[in-house]
Amino acid sequence: MTGPARREERLDPERFPIDDKRVYDAYIAGRKSAAIAAAVRAGLFDLLAGGACSFGHIQSEMGWSLRGTRSMLDALVALGFVEVLADGFTASADAAAYLTRGAEGSLWGLVDMEVDSFLSPAALLEALTKDKATVYGGEDPWAAHEADPVKARAFTAAMHSVSERPAAGVAERLDLTSARRLLDVGGGSGALSIALAKANPELECVIWDIPAVCPIANEYVQAAGCEGRVRSQPGDMFAEDYPTGFDTVLLSQILHDWSFDTGAGLVAKAFAALPPGGRIVIHEKLVEDDDSGPLANQLVHLDMLVWTEGQQYRVSELTDLLERGGFTHVERLRTAGYWSVVHGLKP
Repeated sequence: MTGPARREERLDPERFPIDDKRVYDAYIAGRKSAAIAAAVRAGLFDLLAGGACSFGHIQSEMGWSLRGTRSMLDALVALGFVEVLADGFTASADAAAYLTRGAEGSLWGLVDMEVDSFLSPAALLEALTKDKATVYGGEDPWAAHEADPVKARAFTAAMHSVSERPAAGVAERLDLTSARRLLDVGGGSGALSIALAKANPELECVIWDIPAVCPIANEYVQAAGCEGRVRSQPGDMFAEDYPTGFDTVLLSQILHDWSFDTGAGLVAKAFAALPPGGRIVIHEKLVEDDDSGPLANQLVHLDMLVWTEGQQYRVSELTDLLERGGFTHVERLRTAGYWSVVHGLKP
């Protein structure tokens, strides 16, 4: 009895004592991002967020084949992003919130960018060999954004979408009631500045970024109704010293783009620009020191390999960076989702 019962419990043939599901699931996972990116680019979630739609209506609106429509809906239902109702299909609550264009906090821009800049195995293999950004055919991404307004706008929209919800987490968790002027270095769309200004009525924020990004940032600021206390200012965080007159310097998703040595130089510039008692605020997706994850943050190492010269920071690495830069009272603060703030004071 013992032998047959044991065989019935097994999911693997006797010749293969280890299940292949972990490897297969990792292999197939790329289809998830491909499916939602294609659906976002096509506008499927925008359509379904408006209410239940029949199969025929979806096929007609999307312009897909019968087999293509069925395959996409089957995949998205299995992923939990599309729900089947008596009168048709609709977007799930999280898909409506985070995969539709224009929804507050939506990841639409980030996911949409995958269609043009997907982290393919070929791109990763090239980056592993070259050890430099390869996403634009080897061109420096920031120079490409400066030269091409279309690329700058698409990238800024992607970073805004990935930052809006985390920005709300920073605004809720980080006490800036005593701050009066904040310099948002490489602030992009100003998502962090907008959230912090709304949460702190006495705070003035300046988004300091390359000239190509400033007009785009102004659009986001105007749409948020923050023109009076948030503004952009063109600058180059490498070629120039940081502007002075600020009691807080924010670097959100900046340090992970660069080598550890370059990051140390950016922190040193912040230290030099701040007055005694001034604060540095670093906003990043961190990796735990014991390598316990989060897996999503550890996988971003690969994005950085293709897009930038950088890497994700471990908690201790970022803490040490600020302390070696002269900052004291360095503290890690979990904010929202996979995000954290590490902040410290200039003595």
